[in-house]
Order: sequence, then structure tokens, then C-alpha cells
Amino acid sequence: MDLKVMWATIQKEFWIRLRAYPVSFMVGCILTSFYTTLGAWLMYHYFFRQRLALDFTDLTGTSDYMSYAIVGSLLYLFVVRTCLNVSRRLITELREGTLESLMLAPFKRTSYFVGNMLLQTVMTFLETAIAAMIGVFFGLRIHDICFWKLVIATALSLYGFFGLSLILGCVMIYARDTYISQNTLFAAIFLVCGITFPKEYLPYPLQLLGNIIPVTDGLTLMRAAILGGLSSERYCIIALRFFILGSVYVISGLPLMKRLEIIALEKMEG
Repeated sequence: MDLKVMWATIQKEFWIRLRAYPVSFMVGCILTSFYTTLGAWLMYHYFFRQRLALDFTDLTGTSDYMSYAIVGSLLYLFVVRTCLNVSRRLITELREGTLESLMLAPFKRTSYFVGNMLLQTVMTFLETAIAAMIGVFFGLRIHDICFWKLVIATALSLYGFFGLSLILGCVMIYARDTYISQNTLFAAIFLVCGITFPKEYLPYPLQLLGNIIPVTDGLTLMRAAILGGLSSERYCIIALRFFILGSVYVISGLPLMKRLEIIALEKMEG
């Protein structure tokens, strides 16, 4: 890890966001979480009439559906913002015509991507905090918060989402497309990872798909840290599984990204 490269990347990306992207972009991201929460609130109160399935509490560890859904929408916002920023960096460099210069520079890819991830994490924490305050008006209640579980869940989530963003970035730079690949992934995450309902309600093949996406275990750990419902032993088992899954994504993503950089440059030359 080259700290100079990481710090230079953070400074570069900070000034880009400060001068090139308006505040309305941040507002738009917060509205994404707001609409997800509003949709869950409307369904719960007017479609389901505040009634839950008998097995909901057994599957989720809580009977508070609105808190369950709001925590899911907050983490979904976090996933979209962090994964989107890191995964689009190289293809953005390609579109801006700076990819060749970047490849010629003596930089460490890990430091470059980690720098992007750290800056986006800080910015997303602010957006998530604002979205959480909005969620309080829709029924967000902190029942049994455990700080050591929250710290572990946050650290592992960042690690897992970083690995996921690397794989998404590989798809983007190979296909030279962002919109189809990113929107397909985020739609799949919303469906199979249990954002607003337990994934156990889905068909078994979709449950398996959700299990290999790091967001699912990250969401389980985060909800357990904030809302309770998991024993410490079970929590540690899921955390270990999440770490292994995240490591697979990171270990696969970094060398694959390096190989696809070469392919992208070859396509540029025709």
C-alpha cells in the first residue's frame, strides 16, 4: 500500500467532486433512499395493513418492519454510492482520455482504488446520516444497538463492497459500458439481498444468488448490530463467512482488473 498514491488520489477526487459535481447530485442520492423508504411505508400501511407473515419475526429477528426496511434502504444507498464510485473510476479515465497517462504513471492500483473508496465512504456517511434522520419520521427505531457489532459490520461491509466494486469495474471496462451493468447489478441487489423483505421469501435459486453477493451478509450483520435478533456466536459465524466472501472478490478483482486494463488499451488502439 502506497500512502502517497492513496492520499494523492483522495485529493484529486475531492477537488473533482467539489468543483465538477453539484450539490443536487448528493440530493438525488438521498432521494433514492427516501423513495425506497416511502415505498416500504406505503406498502406496509396501506397494502399489508400493518400485518406481517407469521414467520417474519423468526426469519429477521425483529417484528418492527419499518426499522427493518429503513436499515435496508440505508445500506442500499451506501452500496450504490461506494460501488458506483470505485467501479467507474477506470472507465471514467478512459472516457476522459487519461487512462493511458494513468497506466504510464508509477502508481499502485490497490492504493488508487482504496483512495477512491475512502473518500467516497466519508461522503456517503454524510448522505446516509441525512437519510437516517429522514427515516426516523417513517418509523426507524434503534432497539438493541451493539457498538462492537456495529464496528465489525461497518468494517466488513466496506471490505466486501470494495471487492464487489472491483468486479463491477472489470465488467464495465471490458464492456465499455456503465449504465446497463451497474443498473443490472443494483436491481439484482435490491431483489435478492433482502433490502425490504427477507430473501427466504424468494425461490431457492434466487436465495443462492443472494448468498454469493456480499451485500446480503453485510445487511444481516448491520441489522443485527442495530436491531438485534442474532446471538454473538451466530453473528461471528456470519462475519467470518462475509470476510471470506469479500476476500474472494478482492483477490479475484485486483488481478482481473490489471488484465482488463491491457485489453482496454488494446481496444483503444484498434
